[in-house]
Amino acid sequence: MAEETDEYVYGKGVPMVVTPPGAVIFDKLLEDIRYRGQLIARNQKLDSGVSRGFKGLVYGFVLAVIMIGLPIIVKGG
Repeated sequence: MAEETDEYVYGKGVPMVVTPPGAVIFDKLLEDIRYRGQLIARNQKLDSGVSRGFKGLVYGFVLAVIMIGLPIIVKGG
């Protein structure tokens, strides 16, 4: 029986691939794609929040002007 060491024993048991060929490249590529996806998602969320906030601000201002101006106009100044 072989002693437990850090060396691999060849010719015994079921052959297995220690490191899949090109796995390092795919891991780096996957990490880059994941990072870019997170950046795009963050940017899209920020864009959506700012644009909706600005529209809400404009709609609120217009509604406030109408609610304040309409009674003044109807009452006759």
